[in-house]
Amino acid sequence: MIKLRAEFAEKDRISHDKLNEVFEFKNKKSPYIILDCSYWLFGDLPERIPEDYCGDNPDVMFKFQLERIKEHYATKEYENDCYVGFLMPWFGTGVLASAFGTPVEFLYKMDPAVNMSSMKHPEEIDSLIMPDPNKRGLMPRVLEQIKYFKKHCDLPIGVTDCQGPLTTALSIIGYENFIYWMYEHPDAIHKLMNMCADALIDWVRVQKDCIGVAHEEPGYVLGLSVPKGRGGVWISDDDSVIFSSELYRDFVKPYNEKILLALGGGGIHYCGNSNQNLDSYMRTKGLNFLHILQLDNFEATNKVRKACMENGKVLFLGDFTPTDERLDAYFDEMIRDMDQCGLIVSSYIAPAIALNKGAYIEKPRDYAKLGRRVAGIIEEKQKKYLSV
Repeated sequence: MIKLRAEFAEKDRISHDKLNEVFEFKNKKSPYIILDCSYWLFGDLPERIPEDYCGDNPDVMFKFQLERIKEHYATKEYENDCYVGFLMPWFGTGVLASAFGTPVEFLYKMDPAVNMSSMKHPEEIDSLIMPDPNKRGLMPRVLEQIKYFKKHCDLPIGVTDCQGPLTTALSIIGYENFIYWMYEHPDAIHKLMNMCADALIDWVRVQKDCIGVAHEEPGYVLGLSVPKGRGGVWISDDDSVIFSSELYRDFVKPYNEKILLALGGGGIHYCGNSNQNLDSYMRTKGLNFLHILQLDNFEATNKVRKACMENGKVLFLGDFTPTDERLDAYFDEMIRDMDQCGLIVSSYIAPAIALNKGAYIEKPRDYAKLGRRVAGIIEEKQKKYLSV
């Protein structure tokens, strides 16, 4: 058993105190997190990725994550960031969908990805059965990975990726079917969404039972710690960006709400601009925070910022790190022009790519130097603009 909790305890306590201050809307500057030890593979350099990260040997995933976590805590330049280390049973974004029968492809040195749905008729939704976490799809592998983590290390463990009912339903029946059937067979879509919501609630509870924590125990939204008492689940809702406000309100919001309320509240994540659905988000019961990868779109994000402030919601705001040429101006705009109260800033260090005008480009960089540079820029901007 590798014991690290005591070693990291003081820094974690300080981080939790800072994050709690944000959720109480008492912070004068935004805590920041340098996420240089992500559990996913997207954006990483091939030479840094193990041969069989999501394979049958759970020790590969364990050692890969543990090495990055220990390196982060040992980096002097990160002594003021609010990263809290944890282990994550990662098998891509399609675990819940796989339990409904959606095929998942394991690609070489890439994240597992769902394949095309084979469903052709809405009546097929009636034949879907609720997943058995011990038997269906990738669920048993997630549980085995959790057990391995528990046996070999005392670090906290998070549940696997929480794709919400919308993303899961789209994976099960396909985008085209979902869009057409909302109009032609709305009852079938509502049935599917409700089933996906119930399955996710049950799946989160099963994982937390396996981990040995309460169902309302806070989680880790895309690698970032959520303070105790602020909700036991987060939902990935990326496809919200392509839905109109009316369709989202009718076919998605009720089921996100059901999940949040069942697990003591929590948050919703999406990438890009979903401002047409801001009203739905702000009216979602159980929603305590939004987590957004904004794709360097401050114009859209300022509207989210305003809505969150007016409705008492915390905003986790970040991106995969922009190009070197944009870095300084990016954080200048974020820290100079945004109200810091209720805001948590993150930067996802992906050494193979860079964010460039809303899209990702191939841009190999030294992840350690890049992370330290980002931390330095944030510290510099906070000192320049914030009188705290």
